[in-house]
Amino acid sequence: MGLNLNIRRIIFNSVFKSDGEKIVLLSHSSVKQIAGRAGRRNSPYPHGEVTCRDPRDLPYIRECMARDISPVSKAGLMPTARHIHLYTDAIEKYSPDVNLSHMHDVLFQFNKMATVQGDYFLCRQKQMQMIAKMLKDIPLDQDSKYTISMCPVNTSDIRAMDIIKRFSIKRALGEAAGLKARVAPKRPTSFDELSTMCDMHHELELFLWLSMRFPGNIVEQQAALSLKDRVIDLIEEGLVTSEHLKLEHDYIKRDKRLRNNWIENNGNKSAYPFLDDEIEDDDFYDDEEEYVEKTI
Repeated sequence: MGLNLNIRRIIFNSVFKSDGEKIVLLSHSSVKQIAGRAGRRNSPYPHGEVTCRDPRDLPYIRECMARDISPVSKAGLMPTARHIHLYTDAIEKYSPDVNLSHMHDVLFQFNKMATVQGDYFLCRQKQMQMIAKMLKDIPLDQDSKYTISMCPVNTSDIRAMDIIKRFSIKRALGEAAGLKARVAPKRPTSFDELSTMCDMHHELELFLWLSMRFPGNIVEQQAALSLKDRVIDLIEEGLVTSEHLKLEHDYIKRDKRLRNNWIENNGNKSAYPFLDDEIEDDDFYDDEEEYVEKTI
């Protein structure tokens, strides 16, 4: 799942992000992965460009791009539906006191008791448990709940989780799930609208992921495929005219919040060697136009 777009340049607004629990510095591999979206073979931009908005981040970006990607040290495994069946049968036979009344209980206990050898680990268990817990009161069979819990989705995305829940309720009722009515997309005129268009694309891909595993409404599936293609075209048009899009969100202040939070949690600036103590934050963030003037 994802967008394959013709992108010439990636500009990092910040090298800090939230990992769901705390603010972290982007890893070298993350920087390379994001930067790699610029420049694709057989595209209008075969050679990509990478930079950042805040000049203080540039040395770190350069270091990340120059460093070799660390070799993979471990591989993630996910249990199959058959593993879950065998596990529940064994628990019901030998440990009947263990609570397996809901799929999220099954996944929790499985993750707690399962062991893997060598350079392997069980992946996405927390996300799967969260999705399964959301489905606990929906009268679906355990196989269906397990399949749905494997959705490649960010569980903090409220809209995406709502799509999963509505799809599951429709299936439990024996009805064919369809697309939620929405306004026909149009070419974005601001970065916020461009972001909304990307969210729409993600929602359509999620619906298609579910509908292909639970076939039922071919008309809605074809409509989603057609709308997805239209959304991709509009996103491409928005990127082509990005120099003329309105900026309605203060990304500079957002970066300041992330940066200050990271520095506070890491004790001092020494953990991030590219922060310049001689540059005051106020020099960068008081006013966006003033910032631009100071960096030209």
